[in-house]
Amino acid sequence: SIPWDELVACLPDERVGRGAPSWFGARGMFALMFLKAYFNISDRQLLERFNTDWSLQYFCGKVLSEDQQIKDMTIMTRIRAYIESHCEWEKLQETLINHWKYDVSNSHVLLMDATCYESYIRFPTDVKLLWECCEWVFESQLFSICSEYGIKRPRSKFREQKLAQMSYSRKRKNSFKETLRRRKALIYLLNKGIGQLQDILDKNKGAGL
Repeated sequence: SIPWDELVACLPDERVGRGAPSWFGARGMFALMFLKAYFNISDRQLLERFNTDWSLQYFCGKVLSEDQQIKDMTIMTRIRAYIESHCEWEKLQETLINHWKYDVSNSHVLLMDATCYESYIRFPTDVKLLWECCEWVFESQLFSICSEYGIKRPRSKFREQKLAQMSYSRKRKNSFKETLRRRKALIYLLNKGIGQLQDILDKNKGAGL
């Protein structure tokens, strides 16, 4: 079911030298990833079962002796980091697709887990999005146009709301009422900022555009 030789070729050759030998080779690393998804258990539970289940040890190509036991529960994290850094992903995907394509019934369907996306993408809450819009309207547009053309800034509560936003974001947990108040205040501020920006553009013939 699994093309072990082709998968092992996707990782660099194992280094042999000074220091303690690694618990798992390339096959064992991939095998643990398969077992993790197959059993749907935590890293600790998988290693505890591996220590006592010879069938999993044979599957991974690493049979422990009677007095051996893996006690390092962080080894799964290091294995994932190693595979992520050193694996040739295009070659790995091509290998699995070619080997499993006759067993896949819905080949036109793509399922993707959210953890596949880049880590810099944040969860888009209403408050975050509204505050970013307010920053863009006031700081990137309104204030820059006013300073460039020597126009007096229209009155607004942007500075007060900036302090309130900093206070809100520093809290580890905000209640629903606090979030609702924050959202209403930002919507009001954004609406006012868009109106003031439009007034300046109308009076100055599209200044800055």
